[in-house]
Amino acid sequence: MSGIYGIASLNKVEPSCYSNLIKWNDSYGNLPSVSHTGNTLFMGIKPESFKNSVSNSEAYISKSDKQIGVADCLIYSAVKENLSDEQFLFNEIKTNGIDIIADINGDFAGAIWNESERELLLFRDHLGVRPLYYYKDDNKVIFSSDIRGITSLADVDTSIDENWIYYNTVNIFRPSPTDTEYKLIKCVPPGGYISFSFVGEHINSLTGHYWIPGCKKYKFKNRKAYSKELRKLVEDAVKIRATVSAFPIGAELSGGLDSGVIALLLANMKKDCFYYSWSPSPDILDYAEGDERLIIKDICDKANIKCNYGGLSVSFLDHNQIKERYPLIYDQEADNMAFPYKYAFPSFVNTTEIYETAATMQEHNIRLVFCGHSGDEGISHRSNPFELVYNHEFYRYLRLMFSRSHGKKHRFINTLNLIKQNLAIAHSSLLKPIPRNEAGYSILNKDFIKQLNPKEQHFLFAYDPKTYIRSGGIRNRFDVVSFYSAAVGIRYLFPFADYRLIDFALGIPRYLYHSRYLNRFVFREAFKDLMPKSLYNLREKENTSYRNLPQEAIGEKKPDMTDERFVNARREILNHLNKSYWERFLDYSALESWILGKYSPQDDESIMRAISKCFQVENVVKRSREVNTAFPTQL
Repeated sequence: MSGIYGIASLNKVEPSCYSNLIKWNDSYGNLPSVSHTGNTLFMGIKPESFKNSVSNSEAYISKSDKQIGVADCLIYSAVKENLSDEQFLFNEIKTNGIDIIADINGDFAGAIWNESERELLLFRDHLGVRPLYYYKDDNKVIFSSDIRGITSLADVDTSIDENWIYYNTVNIFRPSPTDTEYKLIKCVPPGGYISFSFVGEHINSLTGHYWIPGCKKYKFKNRKAYSKELRKLVEDAVKIRATVSAFPIGAELSGGLDSGVIALLLANMKKDCFYYSWSPSPDILDYAEGDERLIIKDICDKANIKCNYGGLSVSFLDHNQIKERYPLIYDQEADNMAFPYKYAFPSFVNTTEIYETAATMQEHNIRLVFCGHSGDEGISHRSNPFELVYNHEFYRYLRLMFSRSHGKKHRFINTLNLIKQNLAIAHSSLLKPIPRNEAGYSILNKDFIKQLNPKEQHFLFAYDPKTYIRSGGIRNRFDVVSFYSAAVGIRYLFPFADYRLIDFALGIPRYLYHSRYLNRFVFREAFKDLMPKSLYNLREKENTSYRNLPQEAIGEKKPDMTDERFVNARREILNHLNKSYWERFLDYSALESWILGKYSPQDDESIMRAISKCFQVENVVKRSREVNTAFPTQL
């Protein structure tokens, strides 16, 4: 991905004061940086080239009249007049206004400065596949593809968001399309934009959306027609991404429905593709019962393709791309830090397997990687039957439950019992607030909790995907994948995040996702002819292959939580935190009890994870500022 960055200010901008912003974004892309400097404006881009027609860095910064723009983008729609994707996007917005990008298919994030209006416009693609962070204070606005480009600046207020502190500590996922761990650093909204007007001595902001998911309704005559339209949309979403560039492509293959269908479609297109599963190879670990690799094998046999596998364990240390690309100082203290702290990983980064996949792809000269993320939230939605009730499809709900009692005695009574069971589950779990982790709650400062008055969170995924997506529920994987892919120099493609598929998925009747006990039904039916039976009938995908690894002895003695080694480890991680800052939020007397081993092993693990994340958020600020001044930067 390209790295874009800039500052617009009420006062004169000195680019040399913002070299860290440039350095962090210079770890992106594969072409030389190009920038523009004005009296109160500085913006630049470290471009990544994917289309053969564009190899000159100057083509990636767009200028016209008194407007200038930069963008990180890969456009799948037809691009006019052999322009670069960046110039095409700039021209469309300049000519037709920001709402025109509602109909442009692509992954993009960009910034346009209008000198005549003294206005900075930041915008982002429909689902937020490409990241774009910004910071605003009374004097300036800073934007960056990499959040560390902003945290690395000494004149940025990096106060930690209090909501993040609470939900992190009580282990509740709180989705947000715009919030970050830092109170004043935000994301540009997916499907939206934010404009900043520099008027006199003030900066005014205005946020809007050019697209909101799930605003359309689709109606066809029968299930078959819905499946046919779904397949047409998915096939096109895969095709336009597979043909957007001449570079070699790869694809994740996990043994699940989403990645399986993508692999089958790519094979059907006769595309050369490097398929990869982060599960261990069957050559080094035998198949287990219900093993996902058995389904991968069936997919490969059906499509006549080969899947490459990972190892028995995943380690950052097996790949060195990050150290080569990051502009950090590596002294003895840094070398002794754990990998995520050493390289200033933001706290949202998880799933080491994604880094292994990205690094392996890059080592095999792959530049574009297909991923099935956002499928089971959208087009292959993993729906609970209660979703029909929630959306007032009562007749279809009754028919579904009646079909589940087929062949049973006293079918009417059996149907009523099934309804009772499903509604009980809905009210006991789906509709109830997500329970907090009580151990985490116990280490929070009670005055802080009272003042914050945190809101309840709910399990929306299974019955309200529209609200789930709108509220940022699918954001984390996009952020993580963008982070890892930029760290190694590849780009991920998400065909199921195509806005047309999301609109279709949210706009069709909910009963289509069910048939008796089989969910995700309309998606299964659309690709039934391509799927091996094992994939079509798959209910839940789990990494069951690891069950064949040697297991710890049953009944093994529980660890002594008061052991001096554990006590010292807890005290060490807590001592990393700046107590004068954190004691407003954390109860240090409760934490002392934790240090001394007075919590259960399970609670100890939860608290350790929460405190480690707190340190990680603090460490990102400190470590991102430890930039190697000798690291090449183009000003």
